[in-house]
Amino acid sequence: MNREAKKKLTRSRLTEAAVTLFERQGYEATTVQMIADAASVAKGTFFNYFSSKEELILELQGLLLAREIESRRGLPGAVLDDLRQSLMDYCHSYPMSPSVTRAVFQGIYGSPNVGRAQAERSKQFRHYLASILELGQQRGEIRADIDAEDLARVAIQTYYGVLMSWALDPETAPLPERMDLAFGLFVRSAGS
Repeated sequence: MNREAKKKLTRSRLTEAAVTLFERQGYEATTVQMIADAASVAKGTFFNYFSSKEELILELQGLLLAREIESRRGLPGAVLDDLRQSLMDYCHSYPMSPSVTRAVFQGIYGSPNVGRAQAERSKQFRHYLASILELGQQRGEIRADIDAEDLARVAIQTYYGVLMSWALDPETAPLPERMDLAFGLFVRSAGS
């Protein structure tokens, strides 16, 4: 196995170990040492791949949401409806509590390195989402007078806005309910 393949395997083992531990005992109770032990690597190796637990969870978030979207891609149905349903499925299994979500946002805004890494992941996800929205534009399902990149940017801003609002005031309404309302408005605005 070459060096790049080994690096991918180690990163994969770390993320899989983290998911297993987060599901079993929760994000807050899981330490970097526990993740490293479960992945059979040294604690220092964790930091070769992620600067913090927050950075790891941000990457996982993107991967899980992309996996939900990919599971519906190519199925018959409207692009926006599929995206909305993917997001709702993701929200119902959202891996973090409001307090953990606040900690993650604090990690993004408090650490330039984590912030830059998240900005890059958001940019990649925006391009990915724009390619899906372009398909909807080609089909005539999504308005074509707004660039797909701009629509993707608004969708991502909506997502983060809802997450932040829920994290600050979780008592008002559950996350799926809030996300459904916000993306219902997005779908109605973006549809042709």
